[in-house]
Amino acid sequence: MHKQHGSDTLDIIISYSFTILIDIAFAHILLSRKRSIKYTFILFTINFIIFLIGYGFYKSFLIYTNFSQYIPTILGFTFIIYIILAFKESLSKKIFTIFTIRLFSIIILLISSYVMGLFNISDFNEYKSQSILLRNIIQLMLIPIVYLYVKRPYKEVLKCISNNLTNLATFYSVIIFLFLNNYYQFNPFNNIHSNEILSNLFFVFIIILSYMIIFISIYYVNKNTELEYKFNIIDAQIEIQKQNYKTLNKSLEKYYAFRHDIRHHILVIKSLMETKNYIAASEYLEEFNEHEISKNVDVLCKNFTVDSILKYYRSTALQNNIDFNIYANIPQDITIDNLELSVVIGNCVENAIEACNNIVDKSEKYINAKAEIKGSQLIIKIVNSFNGHVIEVDNIIRTSKTGKEHGIGLYNVRNIANKYNGFFDVKYNNNEFEVDVVMNLN
Repeated sequence: MHKQHGSDTLDIIISYSFTILIDIAFAHILLSRKRSIKYTFILFTINFIIFLIGYGFYKSFLIYTNFSQYIPTILGFTFIIYIILAFKESLSKKIFTIFTIRLFSIIILLISSYVMGLFNISDFNEYKSQSILLRNIIQLMLIPIVYLYVKRPYKEVLKCISNNLTNLATFYSVIIFLFLNNYYQFNPFNNIHSNEILSNLFFVFIIILSYMIIFISIYYVNKNTELEYKFNIIDAQIEIQKQNYKTLNKSLEKYYAFRHDIRHHILVIKSLMETKNYIAASEYLEEFNEHEISKNVDVLCKNFTVDSILKYYRSTALQNNIDFNIYANIPQDITIDNLELSVVIGNCVENAIEACNNIVDKSEKYINAKAEIKGSQLIIKIVNSFNGHVIEVDNIIRTSKTGKEHGIGLYNVRNIANKYNGFFDVKYNNNEFEVDVVMNLN
């Protein structure tokens, strides 16, 4: 009998261990790993040993206590330590993810137990182990589906959802999990009334539906935020155009005044030539050539949108004593939407200026911007000096901006690059920051 009990205990440990491994696999799919595989493996092994020691203590001393049924669940959640240390997302998002995984694991177990109950298994322990086995099989079958169809949208939702909203969603998932964990008990199918089965399945349906509502709500909140951000970009573009038109008008006023006075210049040069005062004439022509009008009317890029943005930010850079070097060779006719092009270049250059403004030494402020067409790709490279301080949250580089648009700029740049089947990359060291954006034109 003792031998049988030991065998049952071993089966339970193996079953719990396998379930934990599956849950950890889901966590690796839905979250972004922070460190190397070697590090995470060692961390998991340590956490697993802690779990086994705790389970042994539970079996030896706590098995007959009033709260013994909750001990395995509590021990399972020691793996939150692993989740916290192994993944990049914020604490609230990691907790929400792990509770969601466990919640759906219980739902699958509930359905599995009803399915196994159909076979009228007489031995309760066998019925229980077969239910858990079926649950594990179903979860294993779901792994490739989650990887292919859920992974990317889930990570996108995690990136755009605020921690406050995540806290509310986490609170909901914890309450539902605790309710299910406390409410659900293994019962053979023939011991359950049909009404109870229907009510339980209906409750499961409500949980799944509520999760769908949560994620749909988050999706549309994110879309509204992006829409609001685009409106702000349009407003900024209008302001940029106003500033450029003011500058252009000043240049045109000077040009017309200059054209009005050009006959006087011609008369002066003619007079100097007639008197054979060639040196004075040459000096006068040199001064004429370097007149301010030639400095004001310039074109930074053939593409009007890019030209307007670069002129605006060049003016801002000059006001902040930033050495701004620009090479932009982008034609007017380009397959990339002008609004999206302005989002990409505007955000990258604005962040570069902001980074330079955080440098105390004025002599070290510089921005080198390059944008050109190579083959069928638009390649943008912006390198700027900065103070070496980077804020990175949920695998997203943040700026020092505050408010709800905090960090959304580079997030949108990445999305636009992905839309055009390109990529967005960030590199930095202690004093230099580089942003590379590639977008396909085809």
